[in-house]
Amino acid sequence: MKPIFPAVKAVIIHNGQFLVLKKAGVEGDVWELPGGRMNFGETKGETLFREVQEETGLQVQPFILYDTWEFFQPEYQITGVIYLCEKPDGDVRLSSEHQAYEWFPLDASSLERMDVVFASRMVRWDFEAIKGFMS
Repeated sequence: MKPIFPAVKAVIIHNGQFLVLKKAGVEGDVWELPGGRMNFGETKGETLFREVQEETGLQVQPFILYDTWEFFQPEYQITGVIYLCEKPDGDVRLSSEHQAYEWFPLDASSLERMDVVFASRMVRWDFEAIKGFMS
């Protein structure tokens, strides 16, 4: 049986925008959400806190579990959840895992620049409702 890895991603929202990261060594204009795989013994919330802090220096708290996502490779699968989070105080400080960050508008126009794994889920989101809920 091939392994399945649980993971957690964050949509960190600030002033009608959300934080995206560009992995080190990735060519092209492809961006992803902060977060990563769970360690044994962690809750989803703990994973989110640890991964986002490692990758961005921000100390977020899960606000609402909003969606799920899947990533399939020939030898493994990643199955994940996406939390909406408000941006905490502080500046983004990238780890060596990523080469850049941006704040994308919280709307469908941003999806063309997102990794297809996340864009395929986010295309169904009600961005106006998320903005209203997070304000």
